[in-house]
Amino acid sequence: MEERPDTSVVAARRLMRSQSTSIMATQGLPPKFSDHHAGEGNDWPYASLVEVACDHDGCPILLLSELAVHTSNISRNPRISLLFDGTRGSISPLTQARLTVSGIASKTDEPGHRSRFISRHPEASEYAGFVDFNFWHVAPVGAHAISGFGRIRSIPASEFLFEPTLAAQFSTFADGIVSHVNEDHGDSVDLMVNNLLGRSGTGWRVSCCDPEGMDLRCEDKIARLEFESPVFDYDAARTAFIELKQQARSKC
Repeated sequence: MEERPDTSVVAARRLMRSQSTSIMATQGLPPKFSDHHAGEGNDWPYASLVEVACDHDGCPILLLSELAVHTSNISRNPRISLLFDGTRGSISPLTQARLTVSGIASKTDEPGHRSRFISRHPEASEYAGFVDFNFWHVAPVGAHAISGFGRIRSIPASEFLFEPTLAAQFSTFADGIVSHVNEDHGDSVDLMVNNLLGRSGTGWRVSCCDPEGMDLRCEDKIARLEFESPVFDYDAARTAFIELKQQARSKC
């Protein structure tokens, strides 16, 4: 019998992919503290808001300014944590999902990382080429998922990330899927967003896709459509899209 994926791992990864920002925790000594706490070491915790994208395998990708305090901290100590917050808008946030991904950050000039981030955050193309901005790749060592009171799961990286070979296989046709859907199935995208996600408006477009779903944009609005299960080849991705379209049509 085929082993079914752990639903808590799937939910955690989906939460991460659905978020366009994260709270990043680094260690260092913020400049404004230096006068008051001189000699107390450089291991102060520091939290900041960053934009984030995810590679096909699930590794986070960041675009950071060299002038930022958190970048200075990472340059000295590359161990970071990223908090993905699924509690926004809830009057009982501690009952909602959140995820902390801990890992090692390193600068990257991999074109695929740049492409993934710019696709998720098109506005970043205006400054991504500045000399004081660099892309960073985060290699997770583990994740800590909380889906409510008492529902807590520590997830090793080996379970959280997809196999690199499978992720690389998907990357070979991901851009083609985005182009094809936007050029030939724009009406279907609107239908899926309206009927499956309950979001209004027309003109929704796929900004990027990964083995678990598609990120969408419409002016200043973002949304995400999840596939029922991960896909790693073109035929499976096509089938997943057709299934979403059929589900949307059934709700008309």
